[in-house]
Amino acid sequence: MTNVLLDRHHAALFYSLQLLGDRLGWDVYTTVGSDWWDEDYWTFGREAYGDARLRDQYLSTDDAAWSRWNTSKEGVWLAQDRDYPWRTIHGVELARARDMDWDYVMPTVQDNQHGFHHFAVEQGATYLYQVGNTGQQVDWMLDPIALVSSEVPIFGRGVRYHQEMHPAYTWREPGDPHHVANFVNYATHMECWSQTPKLWEALSDFGWALYGAGMPNGSLSPTTAVVDAMAAAGWGLHDKVTGDGFGHVLWGWAAIGRPLIGHASHYAGKLGGVLWRDLETCIDLDQHSIEEAAELVRAVSDSPSRHRAMCVAMRKTFEAYYDPEQDARNIAQLLGA
Repeated sequence: MTNVLLDRHHAALFYSLQLLGDRLGWDVYTTVGSDWWDEDYWTFGREAYGDARLRDQYLSTDDAAWSRWNTSKEGVWLAQDRDYPWRTIHGVELARARDMDWDYVMPTVQDNQHGFHHFAVEQGATYLYQVGNTGQQVDWMLDPIALVSSEVPIFGRGVRYHQEMHPAYTWREPGDPHHVANFVNYATHMECWSQTPKLWEALSDFGWALYGAGMPNGSLSPTTAVVDAMAAAGWGLHDKVTGDGFGHVLWGWAAIGRPLIGHASHYAGKLGGVLWRDLETCIDLDQHSIEEAAELVRAVSDSPSRHRAMCVAMRKTFEAYYDPEQDARNIAQLLGA
C-alpha cells in the first residue's frame, strides 16, 4: 500500500480523499496531536486568528475535539466522523509519523503548504497539494503536484477533478415539488438572504426546511440523512454569495436531481457554474425578481411533468461532469502510478 498523509478540516473532503485512496491503493492518515502545531508543520488559522482555536478543533485528542479519538496498540489514533461514521479515520502524531515511510504528503488548506512541504522533504516523500476551496492560494514555487477541485488556475503540475461523494448521492425520483430545502450553513447571515423572506412569503403554502449550522432546522448527520432530506424536497434553495470550490451541497443537489433556486452569478467562472441554467436546472434570481421567481417556482411545481424535466436535466448535467473513475485514472497518470 501507499502511505499518504493529509491534514483534515472538512469532513466531506477528507472522505472524498479516502475514496480516492481506495481507487489508487492508498493508506490514508491524518495529522493529530499538538506537536504538529508546535513545530510549525500544521498552522491552519494561526495568521487569520492569531491563536490556536483551529489547532484545538482539529488536532486535539480530548473529548472536546472535532471527533473523539481512541488509540490503537500501534500508536495510531482512530476516530469516526459523525457525517461518515462507517469509515474509520487514522490519525498519527508527529513522533509516530517520523518513524513511518511516506509516499505522499498532501495538505488541503493553504496555511499548511509550507509545513507539509517541509515534512515531505524531510521524509523523502512526494509533495502533493489538494486545492478544493474557491480562491485557494497555491505556492507554485514549492513545485506541488496539485489536485485541483476548484476554479483555481494550474500553473505547474496538476489535474482538475471533482471530489467523489458517498454513493447515496444518486438519482432519486422527485419528492414533493411544493417543498423547498436549504443546506447552506449560516445562510441567514449572508447578504443575499435579504430577499429570501419575500420568496418565503410568496410561497407561504409551500413546505420549507432550513438545514445547516446556524439554521432553524439545524444540521443533519450522517450524510445519508442529508441525501434523504434533499430527496424529499422538490427544490434546493442554494444562495451562497461566496460560491464554492467544489461544493458538496451544490453537487449533492445535482447528483440526486433537484433544481436550484439562487443566484447563478455566485458560481460564475467556478466549478459549479455548469449547474446553473435558468429555467432548465434552476430559477436564477439574477434573471428574475423575487415575485417572478415565486411565480415560476409555483408554475413548475404545479406541473409534475415540468418539474420532473428540470430534475432530469439537473441529473444529466451532473453525469456530464462527474466521473470519479476517470478522475482517479487521470490522477494516477499524473502521479505516474
